[in-house]
Amino acid sequence: MKVTNLMEQIVEDVLQEQWQNLNLACTCEICRNDILAVTLNALPPRYVAHERGRVIVQARMMHEQMKADVLREVARAAGIVGAKPSHE
Repeated sequence: MKVTNLMEQIVEDVLQEQWQNLNLACTCEICRNDILAVTLNALPPRYVAHERGRVIVQARMMHEQMKADVLREVARAAGIVGAKPSHE
């Protein structure tokens, strides 16, 4: 297994789950990727190098505060991107 930032998958999952609730004017792939990037830049990375590390990080994600932190940052990023998309 190569070294992976597991936070990327976590944020992608939350973004997928909450996409309809974000009520964005634009739902293109560019805006989606911008939201993902802004969110990931605001959260600490969670690098893992083996399956055991993946399991530990996933167990921590079960904690309600961590879920709330990710959701808060996704919503904040959606507000930023929605207010000023990087395209016309």
